[in-house]
Amino acid sequence: MLGGQAGIFGMVFAVYMVLLIAIGYFSAKRVQTMEDYYVAGRNVGPILLGIHYGTVYFSSVLMVGGGAYAYRFGLSTMWIAVGNTILGAFLPFLLFGGRIRGFSGVLGALTLPDFFRERYQSRFLHVWSALLTVVFMTVYLVSVFMGVSYIFNVTMGLDYTTSLIITTVVVGFYLAFGGTIACVWNDFIQGTAMALGTLFLTVMVISFGGGLGNIISGLASVDPGLVSFPGVWGFWGLFSYVMVTSIGPWGLPQSLTRFYMMKDPKVVKWGIVFATIFCLTMTCCSYFNGAAARYAFEANGIEIPLTPGGNPDYDIVIPKLIMLVLPTVIGAVYLSAVIAASQSTADAVILMASFGVARDIYQKLINPDVDDGRILRLSKIATAVVTFAGLFLAYFKPKAILDLAMIAWACLSAAIMAPFLYGIFWKKATSTAAAFVSVSAFLLAVIWGPWLLNRPLGMHEFLVSQLYAWAAFPIVNYIALSRCSGVVDEDLVERLWGSL
Repeated sequence: MLGGQAGIFGMVFAVYMVLLIAIGYFSAKRVQTMEDYYVAGRNVGPILLGIHYGTVYFSSVLMVGGGAYAYRFGLSTMWIAVGNTILGAFLPFLLFGGRIRGFSGVLGALTLPDFFRERYQSRFLHVWSALLTVVFMTVYLVSVFMGVSYIFNVTMGLDYTTSLIITTVVVGFYLAFGGTIACVWNDFIQGTAMALGTLFLTVMVISFGGGLGNIISGLASVDPGLVSFPGVWGFWGLFSYVMVTSIGPWGLPQSLTRFYMMKDPKVVKWGIVFATIFCLTMTCCSYFNGAAARYAFEANGIEIPLTPGGNPDYDIVIPKLIMLVLPTVIGAVYLSAVIAASQSTADAVILMASFGVARDIYQKLINPDVDDGRILRLSKIATAVVTFAGLFLAYFKPKAILDLAMIAWACLSAAIMAPFLYGIFWKKATSTAAAFVSVSAFLLAVIWGPWLLNRPLGMHEFLVSQLYAWAAFPIVNYIALSRCSGVVDEDLVERLWGSL
Protein backbone atom coordinates (compact mmCIF):
# COMPACT_ATOMS: atom_id res chain seq x y z
CA MET A 1 0.00 0.00 0.00
CA LEU A 2 1.23 3.44 -0.80
CA GLY A 3 0.45 6.96 0.38
CA GLY A 4 -3.06 7.33 1.75
CA GLN A 5 -3.65 3.58 1.61
CA ALA A 6 -0.74 2.98 3.96
CA GLY A 7 -2.08 5.64 6.32
CA ILE A 8 -5.52 4.05 6.41
CA PHE A 9 -3.99 0.66 7.02
CA GLY A 10 -1.87 2.10 9.82
CA MET A 11 -4.90 3.57 11.59
CA VAL A 12 -6.98 0.39 11.26
CA PHE A 13 -4.12 -1.74 12.45
CA ALA A 14 -3.43 0.55 15.43
CA VAL A 15 -7.05 0.25 16.60
CA TYR A 16 -6.89 -3.50 16.15
CA MET A 17 -3.70 -3.86 18.18
CA VAL A 18 -5.09 -1.68 20.99
CA LEU A 19 -8.06 -4.04 21.16
CA LEU A 20 -5.77 -7.07 21.53
CA ILE A 21 -3.76 -5.37 24.26
CA ALA A 22 -6.97 -4.43 26.10
CA ILE A 23 -8.10 -8.07 26.03
CA GLY A 24 -4.76 -9.09 27.52
CA TYR A 25 -5.16 -6.53 30.30
CA PHE A 26 -8.67 -7.60 31.25
CA SER A 27 -7.80 -11.29 30.91
CA ALA A 28 -5.11 -10.80 33.53
CA LYS A 29 -7.85 -10.22 36.13
CA ARG A 30 -9.06 -13.78 35.56
CA VAL A 31 -5.63 -15.38 35.99
CA GLN A 32 -5.44 -16.51 39.60
CA THR A 33 -3.88 -19.98 39.34
CA MET A 34 -1.46 -21.89 37.16
CA GLU A 35 -4.39 -23.73 35.62
CA ASP A 36 -5.89 -20.38 34.61
CA TYR A 37 -2.65 -19.27 32.97
CA TYR A 38 -1.75 -22.57 31.32
CA VAL A 39 -5.09 -24.05 30.20
CA ALA A 40 -7.61 -21.19 30.65
CA GLY A 41 -8.96 -22.80 33.82
CA ARG A 42 -10.17 -25.79 31.75
CA ASN A 43 -13.28 -23.73 31.10
CA VAL A 44 -13.41 -23.15 27.32
CA GLY A 45 -16.66 -23.83 25.45
CA PRO A 46 -17.21 -25.21 21.94
CA ILE A 47 -17.29 -21.98 19.92
CA LEU A 48 -14.11 -20.58 21.46
CA LEU A 49 -12.37 -23.96 21.25
CA GLY A 50 -13.30 -24.59 17.61
CA ILE A 51 -12.13 -21.21 16.35
CA HIS A 52 -9.09 -21.16 18.64
CA TYR A 53 -8.00 -24.55 17.32
CA GLY A 54 -8.39 -23.29 13.76
CA THR A 55 -6.38 -20.11 14.31
CA VAL A 56 -3.54 -22.08 15.89
CA TYR A 57 -3.64 -24.54 12.98
CA PHE A 58 -3.90 -21.92 10.23
CA SER A 59 -1.87 -18.73 10.24
CA SER A 60 -0.46 -16.55 7.50
CA VAL A 61 1.18 -19.77 6.33
CA LEU A 62 -2.23 -20.65 4.90
CA MET A 63 -3.48 -17.19 3.99
CA VAL A 64 -0.25 -16.05 2.34
CA GLY A 65 1.78 -19.22 1.80
CA GLY A 66 -1.21 -21.33 0.77
CA GLY A 67 -2.26 -18.67 -1.71
CA ALA A 68 1.27 -18.65 -3.12
CA TYR A 69 1.16 -22.43 -3.67
CA ALA A 70 -2.24 -22.18 -5.35
CA TYR A 71 -0.95 -19.42 -7.64
CA ARG A 72 1.80 -21.77 -8.81
CA PHE A 73 -0.10 -25.08 -8.92
CA GLY A 74 -3.69 -24.10 -9.63
CA LEU A 75 -7.05 -25.46 -8.53
CA SER A 76 -5.68 -28.92 -7.69
CA THR A 77 -4.65 -27.34 -4.37
CA MET A 78 -8.34 -27.40 -3.42
CA TRP A 79 -7.72 -31.05 -2.53
CA ILE A 80 -5.37 -29.76 0.17
CA ALA A 81 -8.33 -27.85 1.60
CA VAL A 82 -10.33 -31.07 1.78
CA GLY A 83 -7.48 -32.92 3.48
CA ASN A 84 -6.81 -30.08 5.96
CA THR A 85 -10.48 -29.93 6.95
CA ILE A 86 -11.17 -33.65 7.30
CA LEU A 87 -7.78 -34.92 8.51
CA GLY A 88 -6.49 -31.80 10.23
CA ALA A 89 -9.63 -30.56 12.01
CA PHE A 90 -12.57 -32.97 11.95
CA LEU A 91 -10.73 -36.20 12.83
CA PRO A 92 -8.64 -34.83 15.74
CA PHE A 93 -11.83 -33.71 17.50
CA LEU A 94 -13.65 -36.91 16.65
CA LEU A 95 -10.90 -39.40 17.48
CA PHE A 96 -9.00 -38.02 20.42
CA GLY A 97 -10.23 -34.60 21.55
CA GLY A 98 -12.37 -36.04 24.36
CA ARG A 99 -9.70 -38.57 25.33
CA ILE A 100 -7.03 -35.91 25.68
CA ARG A 101 -9.31 -33.80 27.90
CA GLY A 102 -10.23 -36.77 30.09
CA PHE A 103 -6.64 -38.00 30.43
CA SER A 104 -5.19 -34.54 31.10
CA GLY A 105 -7.68 -34.05 33.94
CA VAL A 106 -6.79 -37.36 35.62
CA LEU A 107 -3.05 -36.79 35.15
CA GLY A 108 -3.20 -33.13 36.19
CA ALA A 109 -1.32 -32.34 32.98
CA LEU A 110 -0.95 -28.69 32.03
CA THR A 111 1.68 -29.21 29.31
CA LEU A 112 2.67 -31.90 26.83
CA PRO A 113 5.73 -32.99 28.86
CA ASP A 114 3.38 -33.24 31.88
CA PHE A 115 1.37 -35.80 29.94
CA PHE A 116 4.40 -37.89 29.01
CA ARG A 117 5.77 -37.82 32.54
CA GLU A 118 2.52 -38.90 34.20
CA ARG A 119 1.06 -41.21 31.54
CA TYR A 120 4.24 -43.23 31.10
CA GLN A 121 5.67 -42.54 34.57
CA SER A 122 8.90 -41.60 32.85
CA ARG A 123 11.29 -38.85 33.88
CA PHE A 124 13.27 -39.31 30.65
CA LEU A 125 10.24 -38.70 28.43
CA HIS A 126 9.45 -35.60 30.44
CA VAL A 127 12.94 -34.14 30.02
CA TRP A 128 13.20 -35.16 26.37
CA SER A 129 9.84 -33.70 25.34
CA ALA A 130 10.44 -30.53 27.38
CA LEU A 131 13.75 -29.84 25.65
CA LEU A 132 12.27 -30.50 22.22
CA THR A 133 9.33 -28.19 22.96
CA VAL A 134 11.48 -25.30 24.18
CA VAL A 135 14.03 -25.52 21.37
CA PHE A 136 11.77 -26.13 18.40
CA MET A 137 8.98 -23.82 19.50
CA THR A 138 11.49 -20.99 19.88
CA VAL A 139 13.00 -21.80 16.50
CA TYR A 140 9.58 -21.86 14.88
CA LEU A 141 8.75 -18.53 16.50
CA VAL A 142 11.62 -16.92 14.61
CA SER A 143 10.13 -17.85 11.25
CA VAL A 144 6.69 -16.57 12.33
CA PHE A 145 8.12 -13.23 13.44
CA MET A 146 10.03 -12.86 10.19
CA GLY A 147 6.87 -13.63 8.21
CA VAL A 148 4.86 -10.99 10.08
CA SER A 149 7.57 -8.41 9.49
CA TYR A 150 7.54 -9.23 5.78
CA ILE A 151 3.81 -8.47 5.58
CA PHE A 152 4.31 -5.18 7.46
CA ASN A 153 6.95 -4.19 4.93
CA VAL A 154 4.73 -5.00 1.94
CA THR A 155 1.58 -3.32 3.24
CA MET A 156 2.90 -0.31 5.12
CA GLY A 157 6.46 0.13 3.95
CA LEU A 158 7.76 -0.18 7.52
CA ASP A 159 11.34 -1.30 7.89
CA TYR A 160 12.07 -4.78 9.18
CA THR A 161 13.25 -3.78 12.66
CA THR A 162 10.23 -1.56 13.39
CA SER A 163 7.90 -4.34 12.27
CA LEU A 164 9.58 -6.83 14.59
CA ILE A 165 9.34 -4.51 17.58
CA ILE A 166 5.63 -3.80 17.04
CA THR A 167 4.81 -7.49 16.77
CA THR A 168 6.89 -8.42 19.80
CA VAL A 169 5.46 -5.72 22.07
CA VAL A 170 1.83 -6.44 21.22
CA VAL A 171 2.02 -10.24 21.44
CA GLY A 172 4.37 -10.24 24.43
CA PHE A 173 2.14 -7.87 26.41
CA TYR A 174 -1.16 -9.69 26.13
CA LEU A 175 0.43 -13.11 26.67
CA ALA A 176 2.58 -12.13 29.65
CA PHE A 177 -0.46 -10.71 31.43
CA GLY A 178 -3.35 -12.86 30.26
CA GLY A 179 -1.73 -16.19 29.34
CA THR A 180 -3.92 -18.77 27.63
CA ILE A 181 -7.14 -16.91 28.49
CA ALA A 182 -5.96 -13.88 26.51
CA CYS A 183 -4.69 -16.19 23.79
CA VAL A 184 -8.10 -17.87 23.40
CA TRP A 185 -10.12 -14.64 23.31
CA ASN A 186 -7.73 -12.83 20.99
CA ASP A 187 -7.67 -15.84 18.69
CA PHE A 188 -11.47 -15.81 18.63
CA ILE A 189 -11.46 -12.21 17.42
CA GLN A 190 -8.60 -12.85 15.02
CA GLY A 191 -10.19 -16.03 13.71
CA THR A 192 -13.54 -14.35 13.11
CA ALA A 193 -11.86 -11.50 11.24
CA MET A 194 -9.78 -13.97 9.23
CA ALA A 195 -12.75 -16.12 8.20
CA LEU A 196 -15.07 -13.23 7.28
CA GLY A 197 -12.29 -11.37 5.49
CA THR A 198 -11.22 -14.43 3.51
CA LEU A 199 -14.83 -15.19 2.53
CA PHE A 200 -15.42 -11.59 1.43
CA LEU A 201 -12.17 -11.57 -0.53
CA THR A 202 -13.33 -14.69 -2.39
CA VAL A 203 -16.62 -13.04 -3.33
CA MET A 204 -14.77 -9.96 -4.61
CA VAL A 205 -12.25 -12.09 -6.53
CA ILE A 206 -15.06 -13.98 -8.31
CA SER A 207 -16.78 -10.69 -9.15
CA PHE A 208 -13.52 -9.12 -10.35
CA GLY A 209 -12.77 -12.17 -12.51
CA GLY A 210 -16.16 -12.10 -14.24
CA GLY A 211 -17.60 -15.15 -12.52
CA LEU A 212 -16.41 -18.60 -11.51
CA GLY A 213 -16.69 -20.06 -15.02
CA ASN A 214 -14.69 -17.21 -16.53
CA ILE A 215 -11.91 -17.66 -13.95
CA ILE A 216 -11.67 -21.40 -14.61
CA SER A 217 -11.57 -20.96 -18.39
CA GLY A 218 -9.05 -18.15 -17.98
CA LEU A 219 -6.77 -20.38 -15.91
CA ALA A 220 -7.08 -23.12 -18.50
CA SER A 221 -5.94 -20.68 -21.19
CA VAL A 222 -2.88 -19.80 -19.12
CA ASP A 223 -2.02 -23.48 -18.50
CA PRO A 224 -4.43 -26.46 -18.71
CA GLY A 225 -2.55 -28.04 -15.80
CA LEU A 226 -3.90 -25.29 -13.53
CA VAL A 227 -7.44 -26.69 -13.72
CA SER A 228 -6.78 -30.44 -14.04
CA PHE A 229 -6.12 -33.20 -11.51
CA PRO A 230 -3.50 -33.71 -10.21
CA GLY A 231 -2.34 -30.69 -12.19
CA VAL A 232 1.16 -29.39 -12.73
CA TRP A 233 2.17 -30.61 -9.26
CA GLY A 234 1.80 -34.34 -10.00
CA PHE A 235 -0.04 -36.90 -7.88
CA TRP A 236 2.71 -37.67 -5.38
CA GLY A 237 3.62 -34.04 -4.91
CA LEU A 238 -0.02 -33.19 -4.18
CA PHE A 239 -0.57 -36.26 -1.98
CA SER A 240 2.56 -35.58 0.07
CA TYR A 241 1.57 -31.98 0.70
CA VAL A 242 -1.96 -32.98 1.73
CA MET A 243 -0.64 -35.54 4.22
CA VAL A 244 2.11 -33.35 5.62
CA THR A 245 -0.13 -30.33 6.23
CA SER A 246 -3.12 -32.36 7.45
CA ILE A 247 -1.61 -35.06 9.68
CA GLY A 248 1.35 -33.00 10.91
CA PRO A 249 -0.66 -31.08 13.56
CA TRP A 250 -1.54 -34.40 15.23
CA GLY A 251 1.93 -34.36 16.75
CA LEU A 252 2.43 -30.68 17.59
CA PRO A 253 2.25 -29.44 21.21
CA GLN A 254 0.27 -26.31 20.36
CA SER A 255 -2.44 -28.41 18.68
CA LEU A 256 -2.71 -31.35 21.11
CA THR A 257 -2.82 -29.22 24.24
CA ARG A 258 -5.76 -27.18 22.92
CA PHE A 259 -8.00 -30.01 24.14
CA TYR A 260 -6.71 -29.63 27.72
CA MET A 261 -8.74 -26.45 28.14
CA MET A 262 -12.23 -27.79 27.39
CA LYS A 263 -14.85 -27.57 30.13
CA ASP A 264 -15.40 -31.31 29.76
CA PRO A 265 -15.10 -33.98 27.03
CA LYS A 266 -18.68 -33.24 25.90
CA VAL A 267 -17.49 -29.93 24.42
CA VAL A 268 -16.12 -31.97 21.53
CA LYS A 269 -19.67 -32.56 20.24
CA TRP A 270 -20.14 -28.94 19.15
CA GLY A 271 -16.49 -27.94 19.06
CA ILE A 272 -16.04 -30.24 16.09
CA VAL A 273 -18.78 -28.38 14.21
CA PHE A 274 -17.25 -24.93 14.68
CA ALA A 275 -13.70 -26.14 13.99
CA THR A 276 -14.77 -27.89 10.78
CA ILE A 277 -16.78 -24.93 9.46
CA PHE A 278 -13.96 -22.52 10.25
CA CYS A 279 -11.29 -24.70 8.64
CA LEU A 280 -13.39 -25.46 5.55
CA THR A 281 -14.03 -21.76 4.98
CA MET A 282 -10.42 -20.75 5.49
CA THR A 283 -8.84 -23.46 3.36
CA CYS A 284 -11.22 -23.48 0.41
CA CYS A 285 -11.25 -19.71 0.10
CA SER A 286 -7.50 -19.27 0.61
CA TYR A 287 -6.48 -21.83 -2.02
CA PHE A 288 -9.11 -20.65 -4.49
CA ASN A 289 -8.01 -17.03 -4.07
CA GLY A 290 -4.41 -17.93 -4.83
CA ALA A 291 -5.36 -19.83 -7.98
CA ALA A 292 -7.72 -17.09 -9.16
CA ALA A 293 -4.96 -14.53 -8.64
CA ARG A 294 -3.00 -16.24 -11.43
CA TYR A 295 -5.74 -15.38 -13.95
CA ALA A 296 -6.33 -11.90 -12.50
CA PHE A 297 -2.64 -11.01 -12.69
CA GLU A 298 -2.26 -12.39 -16.21
CA ALA A 299 -5.33 -10.48 -17.39
CA ASN A 300 -4.15 -7.20 -15.85
CA GLY A 301 -0.47 -7.43 -16.70
CA ILE A 302 0.64 -7.68 -13.05
CA GLU A 303 4.08 -9.22 -12.65
CA ILE A 304 5.51 -11.06 -9.66
CA PRO A 305 8.68 -9.33 -8.40
CA LEU A 306 11.88 -11.28 -7.96
CA THR A 307 13.71 -12.00 -4.71
CA PRO A 308 17.34 -10.93 -4.32
CA GLY A 309 18.21 -14.48 -5.40
CA GLY A 310 16.40 -13.99 -8.71
CA ASN A 311 13.40 -16.25 -7.98
CA PRO A 312 9.74 -15.16 -8.21
CA ASP A 313 8.51 -13.84 -4.86
CA TYR A 314 5.19 -15.71 -4.71
CA ASP A 315 4.50 -14.62 -1.12
CA ILE A 316 3.55 -11.24 -2.55
CA VAL A 317 0.54 -12.72 -4.39
CA ILE A 318 -2.16 -12.41 -1.70
CA PRO A 319 -1.16 -8.89 -0.50
CA LYS A 320 -1.19 -7.75 -4.15
CA LEU A 321 -4.54 -9.46 -4.77
CA ILE A 322 -6.04 -7.73 -1.72
CA MET A 323 -4.91 -4.34 -2.94
CA LEU A 324 -6.23 -5.12 -6.44
CA VAL A 325 -9.80 -6.20 -5.65
CA LEU A 326 -10.75 -4.87 -2.20
CA PRO A 327 -11.81 -1.32 -1.24
CA THR A 328 -9.08 0.42 0.73
CA VAL A 329 -10.69 0.31 4.19
CA ILE A 330 -11.82 -3.32 3.85
CA GLY A 331 -8.41 -4.22 2.49
CA ALA A 332 -6.83 -2.61 5.54
CA VAL A 333 -9.05 -4.61 7.89
CA TYR A 334 -8.25 -7.83 6.04
CA LEU A 335 -4.51 -7.20 5.99
CA SER A 336 -4.74 -6.59 9.73
CA ALA A 337 -6.33 -10.02 9.96
CA VAL A 338 -3.50 -11.52 7.91
CA ILE A 339 -0.97 -10.14 10.36
CA ALA A 340 -3.17 -11.27 13.24
CA ALA A 341 -3.15 -14.75 11.72
CA SER A 342 0.59 -14.90 12.25
CA GLN A 343 0.19 -13.56 15.76
CA SER A 344 -2.40 -16.22 16.59
CA THR A 345 0.21 -18.87 15.78
CA ALA A 346 2.96 -16.96 17.51
CA ASP A 347 1.04 -16.67 20.79
CA ALA A 348 0.47 -20.43 21.05
CA VAL A 349 4.08 -21.14 20.13
CA ILE A 350 5.38 -18.67 22.72
CA LEU A 351 3.23 -20.17 25.46
CA MET A 352 4.43 -23.70 24.66
CA ALA A 353 8.07 -22.62 24.91
CA SER A 354 7.61 -20.52 28.06
CA PHE A 355 5.65 -23.28 29.83
CA GLY A 356 8.50 -25.63 28.99
CA VAL A 357 10.98 -23.32 30.67
CA ALA A 358 8.94 -22.48 33.79
CA ARG A 359 7.03 -25.66 34.59
CA ASP A 360 8.64 -28.54 32.73
CA ILE A 361 12.27 -27.63 33.34
CA TYR A 362 12.40 -25.38 36.41
CA GLN A 363 9.55 -26.73 38.54
CA LYS A 364 9.70 -30.39 37.57
CA LEU A 365 13.47 -30.80 37.32
CA ILE A 366 15.31 -28.04 39.19
CA ASN A 367 13.09 -26.96 42.08
CA PRO A 368 10.14 -29.35 42.67
CA ASP A 369 9.30 -27.67 46.00
CA VAL A 370 8.60 -24.24 44.52
CA ASP A 371 5.06 -22.99 45.20
CA ASP A 372 2.52 -22.43 42.43
CA GLY A 373 2.41 -18.67 42.97
CA ARG A 374 6.08 -18.34 42.21
CA ILE A 375 5.79 -20.59 39.15
CA LEU A 376 2.92 -18.44 37.88
CA ARG A 377 5.14 -15.36 38.16
CA LEU A 378 8.04 -17.20 36.56
CA SER A 379 5.76 -18.33 33.71
CA LYS A 380 4.88 -14.72 32.93
CA ILE A 381 8.56 -13.76 32.97
CA ALA A 382 9.43 -16.75 30.77
CA THR A 383 6.72 -15.70 28.31
CA ALA A 384 8.31 -12.27 27.96
CA VAL A 385 11.82 -13.75 27.70
CA VAL A 386 10.85 -16.23 24.98
CA THR A 387 9.08 -13.47 23.04
CA PHE A 388 12.14 -11.24 23.09
CA ALA A 389 14.43 -14.19 22.34
CA GLY A 390 12.39 -14.67 19.17
CA LEU A 391 12.78 -10.96 18.42
CA PHE A 392 16.55 -11.10 18.97
CA LEU A 393 17.08 -14.12 16.71
CA ALA A 394 14.70 -12.87 14.02
CA TYR A 395 16.54 -9.53 13.90
CA PHE A 396 19.63 -11.23 12.48
CA LYS A 397 17.63 -13.27 9.94
CA PRO A 398 19.69 -16.39 10.64
CA LYS A 399 19.46 -18.70 7.64
CA ALA A 400 20.40 -21.77 9.70
CA ILE A 401 17.47 -21.19 12.03
CA LEU A 402 15.08 -20.70 9.13
CA ASP A 403 16.27 -23.97 7.64
CA LEU A 404 15.54 -25.65 10.97
CA ALA A 405 12.14 -24.00 11.16
CA MET A 406 11.16 -25.52 7.82
CA ILE A 407 11.04 -28.97 9.41
CA ALA A 408 10.71 -28.10 13.10
CA TRP A 409 7.13 -29.33 13.02
CA ALA A 410 8.20 -32.53 11.20
CA CYS A 411 10.80 -33.33 13.85
CA LEU A 412 8.39 -32.57 16.69
CA SER A 413 5.67 -34.70 15.13
CA ALA A 414 8.15 -37.54 14.64
CA ALA A 415 9.04 -37.47 18.33
CA ILE A 416 5.55 -36.86 19.72
CA MET A 417 2.71 -38.17 17.58
CA ALA A 418 2.98 -41.98 17.82
CA PRO A 419 3.96 -42.14 21.53
CA PHE A 420 1.24 -39.66 22.46
CA LEU A 421 -1.61 -41.27 20.49
CA TYR A 422 -0.63 -44.83 21.37
CA GLY A 423 -0.67 -43.62 24.96
CA ILE A 424 -4.32 -42.55 24.82
CA PHE A 425 -5.61 -45.54 22.84
CA TRP A 426 -3.55 -48.52 24.06
CA LYS A 427 -3.70 -49.53 27.70
CA LYS A 428 -0.53 -51.63 27.46
CA ALA A 429 1.65 -48.94 25.88
CA THR A 430 5.00 -48.93 27.75
CA SER A 431 7.41 -46.15 28.53
CA THR A 432 10.20 -48.21 26.93
CA ALA A 433 8.45 -48.24 23.55
CA ALA A 434 7.48 -44.58 23.87
CA ALA A 435 11.03 -43.45 24.66
CA PHE A 436 12.71 -45.62 22.01
CA VAL A 437 10.32 -44.64 19.22
CA SER A 438 10.31 -40.96 20.15
CA VAL A 439 14.10 -40.64 20.00
CA SER A 440 14.68 -42.89 16.98
CA ALA A 441 11.86 -41.35 14.90
CA PHE A 442 13.16 -37.88 15.68
CA LEU A 443 16.67 -38.85 14.57
CA LEU A 444 15.28 -40.42 11.40
CA ALA A 445 13.44 -37.21 10.52
CA VAL A 446 16.61 -35.18 11.02
CA ILE A 447 18.80 -37.59 9.01
CA TRP A 448 16.29 -38.02 6.19
CA GLY A 449 15.73 -34.28 5.81
CA PRO A 450 17.36 -31.76 3.49
CA TRP A 451 20.56 -31.33 5.56
CA LEU A 452 21.93 -34.87 5.34
CA LEU A 453 20.28 -37.45 3.03
CA ASN A 454 18.17 -34.80 1.26
CA ARG A 455 14.94 -36.82 1.10
CA PRO A 456 15.75 -40.04 -0.76
CA LEU A 457 13.07 -41.22 -3.22
CA GLY A 458 11.53 -37.77 -2.94
CA MET A 459 9.74 -38.71 0.30
CA HIS A 460 9.32 -36.00 2.91
CA GLU A 461 10.92 -36.70 6.28
CA PHE A 462 7.53 -36.37 7.95
CA LEU A 463 6.05 -39.30 6.03
CA VAL A 464 9.11 -41.52 6.49
CA SER A 465 9.42 -40.87 10.22
CA GLN A 466 5.69 -41.43 10.81
CA LEU A 467 5.59 -44.70 8.88
CA TYR A 468 8.53 -45.88 10.93
CA ALA A 469 7.16 -44.68 14.29
CA TRP A 470 3.72 -46.24 13.89
CA ALA A 471 5.19 -49.57 12.73
CA ALA A 472 8.01 -49.70 15.28
CA PHE A 473 5.96 -48.86 18.38
CA PRO A 474 3.95 -52.13 18.62
CA ILE A 475 7.07 -54.21 17.87
CA VAL A 476 9.17 -52.53 20.55
CA ASN A 477 6.20 -52.57 22.92
CA TYR A 478 5.78 -56.35 22.49
CA ILE A 479 9.44 -56.88 23.36
CA ALA A 480 9.18 -54.52 26.35
CA LEU A 481 6.09 -56.32 27.70
CA SER A 482 7.77 -59.70 27.36
CA ARG A 483 10.61 -58.38 29.51
CA CYS A 484 8.36 -56.38 31.88
CA SER A 485 10.22 -53.21 30.86
CA GLY A 486 8.50 -49.85 31.24
CA VAL A 487 5.12 -51.29 32.24
CA VAL A 488 2.78 -48.59 33.56
CA ASP A 489 0.95 -49.04 36.87
CA GLU A 490 -2.38 -50.81 36.24
CA ASP A 491 -4.33 -48.65 38.71
CA LEU A 492 -3.31 -45.51 36.81
CA VAL A 493 -4.33 -47.06 33.49
CA GLU A 494 -7.74 -48.03 34.86
CA ARG A 495 -8.31 -44.50 36.21
CA LEU A 496 -7.40 -43.03 32.81
CA TRP A 497 -9.78 -45.26 30.89
CA GLY A 498 -12.41 -44.75 33.55
CA SER A 499 -12.45 -41.03 32.71
CA LEU A 500 -13.76 -41.67 29.19
